[in-house]
Amino acid sequence: MTADKQDNFTIATLRERPGINEIFFEQKERIWPEFMFHDVYADKLWSYVYSVFQDFQLYLLNEKQEPIAVGQTMPLIWDGRMEDLPVGWADSLVRGTSDYDAGRKPNTLAALEIAIQPEYRGQGVSYRMIQAIRDLAVSYNLQAVIVAVRPSLKSLYPITPMERYVRWRRDDGAPFDPWLRAHWRSGAEILKTAHPSMIVEATVAEWQDWTGLQFPESGEYVIADALAPIQIDRAMNLGRYIEPNVWVHHPITTMRLSKDDYFKV
Repeated sequence: MTADKQDNFTIATLRERPGINEIFFEQKERIWPEFMFHDVYADKLWSYVYSVFQDFQLYLLNEKQEPIAVGQTMPLIWDGRMEDLPVGWADSLVRGTSDYDAGRKPNTLAALEIAIQPEYRGQGVSYRMIQAIRDLAVSYNLQAVIVAVRPSLKSLYPITPMERYVRWRRDDGAPFDPWLRAHWRSGAEILKTAHPSMIVEATVAEWQDWTGLQFPESGEYVIADALAPIQIDRAMNLGRYIEPNVWVHHPITTMRLSKDDYFKV
């Protein structure tokens, strides 16, 4: 994709384009595996994203005004300390909705998701969406953007602990993972593992339906697109997936963390 072609792309919010979330959902079903739609907290709280926070949902439209990417975000309160970060992705939803319900004024923007139509990947769209989210934070005078990043290649290394994976680097010193690298090149600090970030619990039959696999006995199983193995308990008829992510911080003001314990990548 040439820069000129991207110049014809525009950003619109959900409030500006009501119903665009339903149009783009077909793409989401192509992007994410089925189990990703069943986090225990998202099932309860995701409605806030499309109702209360319409101004914080950014859609990238191509020259035909078709949505090709989305940046879903939610404002919340974070005091800037490592220990005050939400536990992970799901906890961002909990904190953002709790802050809203309590009438607290947010100071930080949590990016919940950047999803890109597969045909547009590898063409600079990820950087465009990261910048759009940063610009959104600036427009609301927020101090930072925080992201519980789902590293794009981690599913190829599900046995490797996230704490080790996040330290992998290329020869040029950049992060090994393309999605972490995009944030890093956009000026972000890679902080620490977000764990547990997402929790999916379902019956064994549901997991078998979602994955196309059979789970004959209790134990750990590696499944496609998961960042870590799932736990199957046949006696309890329960499959449990706990996903680790990586906290990334985009400073919007001059605030930057200076802790010694964040990942040096």
